[in-house]
Amino acid sequence: MATIPLQLAQRRLDSGSVVSYPDSSPVGAAMQGFGDELSAVAERLRQQKQQQDAFDAEVIGRELNGQIAQAEKEAIQNAPADGRGLHDAMYGQARNGVVKPGLFDKIFDSTVPKMPESERARFIRQKEATRLAGSARMAAQQYARRQDYEQAEWSKAQAAELNAIARSDPDDTAKFEAIRQSGFDFIAKMGSPVARQLAETGWRSNTAKALAHAMLAKDPKRAAEMLGVLRRPRRPVAVKPQALMARICRRKTRMGPLRATTALLI
Repeated sequence: MATIPLQLAQRRLDSGSVVSYPDSSPVGAAMQGFGDELSAVAERLRQQKQQQDAFDAEVIGRELNGQIAQAEKEAIQNAPADGRGLHDAMYGQARNGVVKPGLFDKIFDSTVPKMPESERARFIRQKEATRLAGSARMAAQQYARRQDYEQAEWSKAQAAELNAIARSDPDDTAKFEAIRQSGFDFIAKMGSPVARQLAETGWRSNTAKALAHAMLAKDPKRAAEMLGVLRRPRRPVAVKPQALMARICRRKTRMGPLRATTALLI
């Protein structure tokens, strides 16, 4: 009778079939426990591998961010004075739904093979979100570079125009107005509304001062009288623009052109 379980355990063993044991037998219980233990070990190994892949993916992702930051820094340093092409060179250009690759694409795509296989699909899905964040940074850098360029070019143009006014005949109203309008035309082409407003305010004031200096060289007495009008302290009460313009017009015949005074007081 004792040979029956053994015969059942060895049934069809020679034919290569899967060995089965009765659940009620000691061997069957032992094999069931061994199988459960193997399953637990396999699960622990799977979890450990998953955690290692996540850690390695984090390390690779941080390395990628460092490479992108360095590439952005070098792109900014090597960009032209006006910032032209800075954004597109780094993050590409999208036209009609098609993205023209930039340096970012080269860096990102070269990182994909380094990523653990279990993390690779998730990493690739993050590409466009990473591009969008970097694109905003680089667009801001290009805009700032452009603003600095426009301001620098306006400063050079303004210095030349003011020098021309200071050396001109203060009674040559047509020339003064031509230079003044030329400056306003230049300012109107600036990209930033705030920069345009500040430049216009400064241009009005600076052209008036340049004309006063020109008059100082030609007729110091008239210039002193004009500057006295310009520097007259403001009264605490409001002055109507019509009355102010009338006062300027009444003195025009005695003082010569007062367009500079008008520019300062507007």
